[in-house]
Amino acid sequence: MLSDSRLSIVAELIKDHIALDGIDGYCRETGVHSSDFIPIEPADFQGRILAIDGSNVSVCGWSVASINLIRSGYVVYQGRDWKRTVITFNDIFFADPAISADQFEPHLRRLGQNQIRLAEEDLDRLSTYFRELQEYVSIDDAINEANPGDIILYDGSFDVFEPLRAALSRIFERAEEKEVALLAVAKSSSLYWGEGISLPFMHHTNQAGSMILPNSPWYLNLKDKKVNRGPGKWGGESYIVRFTGWSDHAFRVDVPAYLAGKIEQTLAGISSYSTSAECPGYPHALFRAHRDIKIAENEGISLRMKLRDMLCREGLSPSQITMLMQDYHDILEMHQRI
Repeated sequence: MLSDSRLSIVAELIKDHIALDGIDGYCRETGVHSSDFIPIEPADFQGRILAIDGSNVSVCGWSVASINLIRSGYVVYQGRDWKRTVITFNDIFFADPAISADQFEPHLRRLGQNQIRLAEEDLDRLSTYFRELQEYVSIDDAINEANPGDIILYDGSFDVFEPLRAALSRIFERAEEKEVALLAVAKSSSLYWGEGISLPFMHHTNQAGSMILPNSPWYLNLKDKKVNRGPGKWGGESYIVRFTGWSDHAFRVDVPAYLAGKIEQTLAGISSYSTSAECPGYPHALFRAHRDIKIAENEGISLRMKLRDMLCREGLSPSQITMLMQDYHDILEMHQRI
């Protein structure tokens, strides 16, 4: 067991990373000024809000491939009223590098990308890439359904997964053509600032915003700020946004370049529908999308049980099936996995 003295050192290190003693040093090192925090005035939004999310559950796997259940879709809201949930993909993905191209290509072509080029280090993330691709397809379907002036929210960030950038660019073009606002809202962020140690930019920006604009929603444009934010080649701007003044949470919001002049009115509309008791400060449509599209634990268990039966019919032995269904770490931890 760790000694109290060692744990005390760890606690001190955590404090050094998390605590923000005033905002002068933060502002000086990041280039953020008090005037950069722009207040949001919530406004009634007459259009619809469509929100996209996805889910991914491991079913079984072996040393060179794995089977995953992947689901993606979107919800539709008119004001505070839920209209419907649409599942655009709900199927098995066979994560084998040798045959993955055949599974990716039909969906890529739909989004204007002929193929996906993966480096060696990307091959362990095939199911993650495929889920991301299906979420992009869901965005495309939502764009098809949307009317001009509607808002489409995506659970995540646009500044990831470089192999799918061409598909993402086409999605931006379609959203602009349809005259809908497309934004990505990320619940977590690896943005950091500081020298010597990596300080959490979103967390500290949220604290600074609370001091500068207490009890108010606000947004901050990251353009020209001294913050490490990754490659940044996805074709837009990133913001830190607090949608309601009485929430403790702020979020990273990625906005395509075509929305640059409309960000304030778009955030005002989203802010007015981010006040539900279930998820205060978070767009309620995204909350509902997460709940409706998530693959529940019992679904994964049921699918594994059915697959076990079918593998038995195919003639696999009990030991072979156990090898597929149970990670050796489960054995070491004495966990029973169906």
